[in-house]
Amino acid sequence: LTFTHFERKHRENGTVLDSSNLEDVKYAKEKIVFILHGWASSATVDWVLEMKNAFLAIYPNSSVITIDWSGPASQPYSISSINTYDVGNFMADMILDLINKHNVDIKKFLLVGHSLGGQACGFAGKKLQSVGKILPRIIGLDPAGPLFSIRPKDKRLNSEDAEVVEVIHSDAGRFGFDHPCGTIDFFPNGGKWQPGCQRIDLLDITSVADPVTCDHQRSHEYFTEAILNPGDFLATKCTQYTLLFKQCDENYKVPLGDLTTTLKGNFYFETNKERPYAKRQGPGLINKISNIFKH
Repeated sequence: LTFTHFERKHRENGTVLDSSNLEDVKYAKEKIVFILHGWASSATVDWVLEMKNAFLAIYPNSSVITIDWSGPASQPYSISSINTYDVGNFMADMILDLINKHNVDIKKFLLVGHSLGGQACGFAGKKLQSVGKILPRIIGLDPAGPLFSIRPKDKRLNSEDAEVVEVIHSDAGRFGFDHPCGTIDFFPNGGKWQPGCQRIDLLDITSVADPVTCDHQRSHEYFTEAILNPGDFLATKCTQYTLLFKQCDENYKVPLGDLTTTLKGNFYFETNKERPYAKRQGPGLINKISNIFKH
């Protein structure tokens, strides 16, 4: 695994971390964000770099650490899914080193993982809890479903892996996990089919590439846009998507990308079929509901 540390003033040229130089790095006053890619990917793909830059732009006193596990992630899916356990444990060990040897407060850490990366974040949370540490927040971006949906919760990402486990479901039941698994779960456009993506039968595919994974990738695209545009993706608490505009309009609302929310439950919102994806709720509306209203 390769851990690369970025600051705002060095956003294009990160420092590769190892046990010998952890103490030489200036860590953030605000957040330390770990970003973890998924299967058959790497830490140098566009979305990881875009999300890294988004965090550094909006949270200038933060650090971002990208984690490249492209070797273990390039195996057949069944093997890579098993590798998420070790990847999660390596992440936890890095965090423990920063806490125990370099006096970094665990409250600063935020773990963000896509697909298998989301599942690995869950294992990191479990490892930390086994030694009495609990992460403040994990964000699972369409965490992987195949081979995980049938597992008990202690073998996959679940709502107990951090104080807040935030999950965005964009391809539920196919590449993504098929039911709520966080403390707060977001279901854009119902959580399965995303506007602008082709509807493809997984039984007919021969490779994992666009447009096959279009819905799966939307999770990180929505989240990066939400970081850069606070308040634009306003989600409403509801029992199911079909009731969103019928019975839930006055329910609790929360903007996607709010890294302070402790609300729980299932939240729904709609998007456009292309960038910008947000159906611009805008800051004016957010100001009106600044106390995030009720039902």
